Amino acid sequence: MASSTPTIAELYLAFRQAKAALYFEKRGVGLIELAAYEQNLPENLKALQAKLAKGRWFDRLQIGEVWIVPKRFHANQDEGDGVIWIGSTRQKSASRPIDVQLRITPHPDFAIAEVLYLWRFGGLLDSLLSDDVLGYRLDLRERQVLPHRRWLFEYWPKRYQQFRAAPLNAARSNLELGEQTLIVSGDLANFYDTIDPSFMLSSALVSELQAAGATQAVVDEYRSATASLLRAYARFYELATSRAATPISVGVPIGALTSRIVANLSLAPLDRHVASRPGVVCYRRYVDDLVIVARADDERGLVETMRRFLPLHDDGDEVLRLDVDALNRVGSEFQLQKTKVRVHHLAGVPGADFVEAVASDFAKALSERRAFVDSSTLVGDGVRHLIRAGNAEGSPLRVLREADRARLERFALSTSLRSLERVSSLIDHKEARELVRGCLERVGRVLDAEGNWVDDLEVSLRLLKLAICTGDWKSATELRKRMDRVWGSVEVLRSTTARLYYRGREINPSRAGPWTWLRNYLHERRLEAICSCLPIGMDAKQIATRFPGGLRVRTKEVKATVLRRRAEQLASADLRSRDHEDDALPSRRIVDVDRAWLRSSLVRDQELSLRLATIDEFIQRCEDLGDRPWVMPAARLFLCTRPPSYFDIARRWLYRVEEQGFDSSVFDSLIKVVNAIRGTEYNDAVGNVIDRSTISIQRFSAEKPAAVGSPAPEPRIILGNLVVDDDAWKAAATRVPGSPFGAPLLTKNRLQGLADVLDKAARASRGRASEVLVLPELSLPRKWFRTVANHVVKAGQYGLVAGLEYIHHDKHPYVANQVFAVLPGPFMSVAAWPWTKRLPAREEASLLSKLRSPVSFRPPIASPIPRTVIHSEWGSFSVLICSELIEARRVADLLGRVQVVLCPAWNPDTASYDHLIQSVGFQLHSVIAIANNGHYSDCRAWAPRAERWERDLCRLIERDVNDVVYVDVPLASLAAFHGGDKQAKDKYERLRAALNRRDIVGARAALETLTEDLPGAWRPLPPDWN
Repeated sequence: MASSTPTIAELYLAFRQAKAALYFEKRGVGLIELAAYEQNLPENLKALQAKLAKGRWFDRLQIGEVWIVPKRFHANQDEGDGVIWIGSTRQKSASRPIDVQLRITPHPDFAIAEVLYLWRFGGLLDSLLSDDVLGYRLDLRERQVLPHRRWLFEYWPKRYQQFRAAPLNAARSNLELGEQTLIVSGDLANFYDTIDPSFMLSSALVSELQAAGATQAVVDEYRSATASLLRAYARFYELATSRAATPISVGVPIGALTSRIVANLSLAPLDRHVASRPGVVCYRRYVDDLVIVARADDERGLVETMRRFLPLHDDGDEVLRLDVDALNRVGSEFQLQKTKVRVHHLAGVPGADFVEAVASDFAKALSERRAFVDSSTLVGDGVRHLIRAGNAEGSPLRVLREADRARLERFALSTSLRSLERVSSLIDHKEARELVRGCLERVGRVLDAEGNWVDDLEVSLRLLKLAICTGDWKSATELRKRMDRVWGSVEVLRSTTARLYYRGREINPSRAGPWTWLRNYLHERRLEAICSCLPIGMDAKQIATRFPGGLRVRTKEVKATVLRRRAEQLASADLRSRDHEDDALPSRRIVDVDRAWLRSSLVRDQELSLRLATIDEFIQRCEDLGDRPWVMPAARLFLCTRPPSYFDIARRWLYRVEEQGFDSSVFDSLIKVVNAIRGTEYNDAVGNVIDRSTISIQRFSAEKPAAVGSPAPEPRIILGNLVVDDDAWKAAATRVPGSPFGAPLLTKNRLQGLADVLDKAARASRGRASEVLVLPELSLPRKWFRTVANHVVKAGQYGLVAGLEYIHHDKHPYVANQVFAVLPGPFMSVAAWPWTKRLPAREEASLLSKLRSPVSFRPPIASPIPRTVIHSEWGSFSVLICSELIEARRVADLLGRVQVVLCPAWNPDTASYDHLIQSVGFQLHSVIAIANNGHYSDCRAWAPRAERWERDLCRLIERDVNDVVYVDVPLASLAAFHGGDKQAKDKYERLRAALNRRDIVGARAALETLTEDLPGAWRPLPPDWN
């Protein structure tokens, strides 16, 4: 950008990446400002373009707002009295000093310029970091940040999991070799505040850039841009000095996007030093946290051990000061606190057991995160994580450091709160209010007794949002009052905090500024939390009744009209707690949108214009379906922080394939739309079209190949015995004006049943692609379908075939009974579409006609295309919905086309199905797998075996119990028989042949198959088999 001015299209793409990065910034504020900036984005980008002209970079830009942020209670020497306070606190704890840090909210202009800087130089700078550095790495492709991708930095949970797992795996391996092993862990104190960024222009770093391939022109441009960046940092020092009433001349601003890579680079020499030390087996660093695994020597103490790995100064009683001269980082002040450093010397079986225990507790925390919901939240017990997080000394978790214990407990608490948020968004509002109210009452008691408002700030804000989302205004008011009692005003804040400390030094108590900006930060966090969850449908009068007099922000009261406007701004910019689809009002009315918004300014970028044109196709598809949430200008949809998922796009794009058939290019166009909206680069389509009613979905599995001589694992079908009572059927069938879903029964008990089935299915799953969960007919509320489908795709990673409750026609008294497939393909892709029941069962039609507002099925199409059949790891399969088993035309339609029929059912007369299943199974010569409503039960999989007793592959009769039953379908044998192979009459032939050739591995595989599968002979094919 030294000689050229960035285009509007480049600024637009940079804004998109900056917006996503800032939205997911922990403890940050500024979303309201970001939303307001986006509201006038065309004008703002033009103004920014002028400021950046002639390579001025950051010189003419506002850096942003600087805040005082609470970090933790300041450690006092008199607090170590050995007493753990539960239910009461020390008398003097009502006024406890706190440690603070300085945080910046980058002005959107500044954040956009930071992204441009990282586009230009980020790849080169990142290449100077070792692979041992895992936190805040740029999302690079061939050493470049790609402008059209949504993410600027790599997805942090995956990297953090690697940071925790790699050292433990290395320690385990070293112990298995019989080596005594050291695990050293610690973190740098006040890391960002101790960095002197002047090294970014040092000759040593420039030389490294040249060695990495930078030309002289790039180096000159880098020097100019980085000098401008450091001048901006100097403006930050001036503003920070004013805010904190403390001289500040070193550090990088927490919250700025460039600070992340500057911070990583500041420790690059340390990373190289540690990794090169003798005996080091593994080294990993995640931002300021580091872990070293090494072969043990004759270390005698903490300092001596640390000196073996780190360049240390000799001075320092309570801290370990790094030798910044040796690291070529003069001016920086890196140090580790001795009390937070842990060295574990491990040997033999006890050492290995400890490593396994630490790994197990971390894995357990992750597995709880992957559950559909945390069952403890459904029974009101989610508060236990808060109690344990607040009193980490009593936690049973095994960790490398005490700080890790509190961190893992906080992670578990976050999981519980996330589950509570999910539950409250799915169940009926009245039940959600009661559930949340019960939890908040217990949480409130814990918060009051604990008295740690600093650590509990994030929890309090999440609970406040939860209370507002569920309409529990009583709890919301109580939480706001609790906050006001601690930091409602500067005077109150002074009385509750006593003193402020920055980097261990007390801030001058006579200066009011630091307390003022601490209050401002806390008020801004609360304002954003409230506006991010205020119901969009509430008008100003309703809001005013919930906030009598307004909401105090700084020294003024923000009135209801302003709160409503800011909530709408956040919603428009996709910066609220829930994304566009979950946040949208349930309505089919499509509002007029300005499809041309910003498009004229982006037309010069051909690639971006093509992307937006593709997004237009998706928006048109949504409009045709009367699907409101994603109907917006394409240039706005592309800016969403949480765009529609692959599943969200697929279920709309493929919705009409049942009526219109699969076009030969439908999967290619789907992947094109997904890439356009999400900024991804998928190359492999989720499926291939064989003909208009037959497709192939073959997932590229990352599983380990089977051992030589071992047969490939057979596909597993999991049948869900999900209980749904008749009241739920009636509620969904009841026609309600304006609601496409009737009046669904969304109870806590029903959600608990679904969660039980999903959890049991997860345990039955082998984590393989060749698995599918079948849920009964009309069993899944449509309001839950999106959440369940995304969970199955991302966490379960198996296929789903589920019967959804009725959907009502918007004009006519028609309902549709549909079963949806959600089938994973290669690389997290997914296909989703419905099978629609053409004709109701006789009893179903009678019950629908007797409702207060009678409804019926839509008259069937005269000449429907054949029923969709899928070729997949589950074989060639299709779906027959309950009574379709007795429709001769439907059954005949599948003759010779399928090996497996999946049948979601709601059948009270289970006895009659004994004969019907056999009849259809023999006619189609296929496996019939029925998932019946658990209220009546009798879920089973049946196969056309020659021997009668072998035909039931699995069966479950367990009425009114939410459970699953599963079977590994003998698909290979059935497919071979359909292909004309003669079946083996001798079940022991494979075993005998393996033994004859002395193939021990093959013999073991044959024994296992013999035991588990017991493959018998198949019935002859029907005479009209084709």
